[in-house]
Amino acid sequence: MESVLFQSGIVSASLQVIIDRFTTFAQKELSLLFGFDNNELNRLERTLFKVQSLVDNVRDINHSSPCSSYNKAQHLWLWDIQNALHEADDFLDEIALEISKLASANNVNIDFTNKDQVRNLIFSRFKFSIPSEIVKMQRKLEELAREIDGSFVDELHNLGTPCSSVGNLQTSSLLDETVVIGRESDKREVIKLLLDEDMGGRLNFSVIAIVGMGGVGKTTLAQLVYNNVDVDRNFDLKIWVSVSAEYNIQRVTRSIVECVSREKLNLSDLEPIQIRLKEILNGKKFLIVLDGFWDEDEHNWDMLCLPLRVAAQGSRVLVSTRSMFVSRIVATASPYQYHLQTLSHEDCWELLKQRAFSNMRYDTNKQLELREIGFKIAEKCDGLPLAARVLGSALRFRSDEMEWDNILKSNTWDIPENRSKVIPALKLSYDLLDACLKRCFAYCSIFPASFEFKEDDLVQLWVSEGFVQPTGTRKVEDIGKQYFDILFQRSFFQYSHLDLQIKPVYKMHKVIHDLAQFVSHGVCLRIEDDKSFPWSDLRCVRHSSLVCKDNKVETLKAFRKCGRLRTFILLSQGVCQMNQIPYEFFLNLRYLRVLNLSFSNISELPNSIGTLKHLRHLDVSETHVEKLPESVADLNGIEILKLKNCFKLLQLPKNMKNLTNLRHLELDIKRQISSMPKEFGKLTNLQTLSAFVVSKEKGQHIEELKDMRFLHGSICIINLENVTDMKEAVAAKLEQKVCLEGLELQWNVFKDGLEEQQILAGYGGFMFPSWLGNPTFCKIERILLQNCSYCKVFPSLGQLPMLKHLYVEEMHNLTDLEGESQGPNSFPSLQSLTFHNMQNLQQWRDLKAGDMPNLTHLTIVDCPSLNFLPSLHYLAKLESLEISQCPNIQCLPEEGLPNSLKCLIIIDCCVLKERCRVHEGEDWNKIQSIPKVEIDYEDMFW
Repeated sequence: MESVLFQSGIVSASLQVIIDRFTTFAQKELSLLFGFDNNELNRLERTLFKVQSLVDNVRDINHSSPCSSYNKAQHLWLWDIQNALHEADDFLDEIALEISKLASANNVNIDFTNKDQVRNLIFSRFKFSIPSEIVKMQRKLEELAREIDGSFVDELHNLGTPCSSVGNLQTSSLLDETVVIGRESDKREVIKLLLDEDMGGRLNFSVIAIVGMGGVGKTTLAQLVYNNVDVDRNFDLKIWVSVSAEYNIQRVTRSIVECVSREKLNLSDLEPIQIRLKEILNGKKFLIVLDGFWDEDEHNWDMLCLPLRVAAQGSRVLVSTRSMFVSRIVATASPYQYHLQTLSHEDCWELLKQRAFSNMRYDTNKQLELREIGFKIAEKCDGLPLAARVLGSALRFRSDEMEWDNILKSNTWDIPENRSKVIPALKLSYDLLDACLKRCFAYCSIFPASFEFKEDDLVQLWVSEGFVQPTGTRKVEDIGKQYFDILFQRSFFQYSHLDLQIKPVYKMHKVIHDLAQFVSHGVCLRIEDDKSFPWSDLRCVRHSSLVCKDNKVETLKAFRKCGRLRTFILLSQGVCQMNQIPYEFFLNLRYLRVLNLSFSNISELPNSIGTLKHLRHLDVSETHVEKLPESVADLNGIEILKLKNCFKLLQLPKNMKNLTNLRHLELDIKRQISSMPKEFGKLTNLQTLSAFVVSKEKGQHIEELKDMRFLHGSICIINLENVTDMKEAVAAKLEQKVCLEGLELQWNVFKDGLEEQQILAGYGGFMFPSWLGNPTFCKIERILLQNCSYCKVFPSLGQLPMLKHLYVEEMHNLTDLEGESQGPNSFPSLQSLTFHNMQNLQQWRDLKAGDMPNLTHLTIVDCPSLNFLPSLHYLAKLESLEISQCPNIQCLPEEGLPNSLKCLIIIDCCVLKERCRVHEGEDWNKIQSIPKVEIDYEDMFW
């Protein structure tokens, strides 16, 4: 039953995308360009809606009647529907791409007001008749609709009482505490919040939210807290309410009343129920637990809380939820959102063996025999107590080591006990997702369970696959980020760590990843070293990855049967022997939309890549590719091109100007490319351009940037010495790139003169141009100034509102830093500031109260002439201060260091080292309260 249920959800999601696309594209373009009869288009639209209704009916039947005799037939029908939908989407995409290509073509004089001319040009590019293909599409879908419509209509009308689902599962406050493991510290922390008399402020009651993924133990923690003796003594009333996904204010309010009165309440309207609740709670100090809260509507929450305001001071509401959106709405303040983490592997093992060994508690030899393999099984639970309990129960009646080994090697969903208990516990989270989010989540199954990813990378893949549809004037990337945030807030994704650029890195919990595999079965395919290719399951495969330590050409041949493949991602995990892609590989996969060959050993791409007319996303980062085939410039649909760290890449395709749909081009600033292709400025849709190489040749000047008004993120402009005059520099219109967050400027040849001050070229100028610090650069977050050897005046960057990181290196002619020149309350968002290798810098003056209010890290390295430090005590948030290779600094500031300082590092500063001697140095009193002090690589203890 589950496969049909989830499959119908994926098909429904695909249908919604097709219908949206049809209404926005087909109705406009097809009817206008091809003169279709509106009746024909309306008939196709009606068929699509009918199919969607039938798919939803399949899902309803399987929700209510899991033993349906039509399960197998529905399964096959859904596969056929899914195939038809993908073919229809590819067909519409092909027409849209051809229209887009014509619209951007410079070598064809097209009058788009002349519909006959446009129609004839498009028809001439296809081997088939577009109108007849659309009629064929409509008839195929209509036939599929008729096939299933009659087969289960009687079953649909005769549905019995629905079987209980996870949405209707009830919990209570009762708990056997002897079986709970690993939650003592969590219990103490939540109880501490409940009993904190200072909580809540002016409100009579305050709300604490326990938030975490399904199965992590939120209900168990709430039960532990609810039954605690100290909690019991602190409240007049304790009330437990189990909230289902079918949230209803009347039902929840009635449950609270009935829990207190222990009588059935025969009221249906909200008004009398709330009045009754007010009477009960008036002047009482209560604890209400709302277990399993889902509703993310703030208005509903406010309505629910209205009767609670009459309670005595110190009352509490404890909410458990899977949604961080809910926790933000209900929690009184951020400290009252308690994020429940997974258990350790050791705790999972204790929980698992508690059940697994219950039938062999006296057979210690058998327990020892199974201990090692049992711990490995516990590791499969990845800290999820629900999975540990279920697997423990599954092992209770299996005492043979081979049986335990089979459980260890099994996929999570191949274990019957998991299918009946773990799947339903997680299924509701998936069921409540919108169709677009279901597709995005299921897609993630093509990555390995341990795979780490960044938000931008995953969103770009979703956009390329067509999972994110534009809405109004909003960028698809912004809508995709909203999708990502919803999945993160609902615990489908979790933090892994922060990378060096302070960007979060995410991952999926193993059991959540297994859920993604389950719901995407047959559509998404991941092949790994230790798995054979599933030859029998390929006709509906659309998204695939190849995860191998040693990728070989022979392995690629296996994908020839995936003729409608849209995604091919090569995830190399070792030394890849394959250095090229066979020419025929792309000929067999002409519907690819995403091609990722990054981190592989390939050195060239075949010219046949030009046949991938649907391609949206090409990534060859971290490869040995020396050049891209010129045919890449024919791929008009490409939106994302990633070429980071391709150190052998010498040039880009000459006709890149044709890629007018390109939005993201990732290059590396250390590349060997000497110039951009001519007329690069025609790529006006670019949002990401990590590097631009300036040349003196016509069509390769810096002014090619002028019309790229959508640029955001960071850009490095290289070879600025090739900017010859001020007019040329102004023509780039850098000051109008208001969405830029980072700007790096590089030059290779130094000049000498005053004009360079205005054009920022070669930095032969003595000061930076005034526009560099203009507040119109309102989104600039990072600035690197490097090797500005002739500059004598520090640029006025203090009024850039979003500047967070400033790195200054090798500005050898600068002798004086004046805070006054930066204006009042300068650098309002700056978090890190580094001065490195400033050979002649002598003074840093006039740091005032209000300057750099958010600075946390200050680093001063290799400034041998610097004599004194400014008044650092004004930096109220400074946590880390490093002073290295500054032998002439005479002392720490007279006013001392800020109380916020947690770490002080002093290296190769002989005078300072002497003044900071423990108990004896003149500056000892200024550093004795700092938690960590390191001098010349030695930790100081006192």
